[in-house]
Amino acid sequence: MSFEIGDLVTRKSYNNDILFRIIDINENIAILKGVDLRLYADSVMDDLVKEEKVYNVNKSDREIINENIRSLDLNRDEYFYLPGKILHIDTDILKVTICKPL
Repeated sequence: MSFEIGDLVTRKSYNNDILFRIIDINENIAILKGVDLRLYADSVMDDLVKEEKVYNVNKSDREIINENIRSLDLNRDEYFYLPGKILHIDTDILKVTICKPL
């Protein structure tokens, strides 16, 4: 199977767990960037599976979570449900300056 830069792929050796986009190809090695996760990886071409599914990128994370909760068909009388709050702090390690105390 031939792959091109920009193709969506998964890796067989990791049970196709993460969706990647090919960002570079060097001989038989593909450089991959995670689509849903901030992750870079490399892989031999024989380990890749081209992903043909079309993903809806217009939905917000909240809409996707609510759809998943509704699909569980849970009886809300059996438990107390309080949606969590997530604080996400993100930085580029190259921009971090480590200062020693004086």
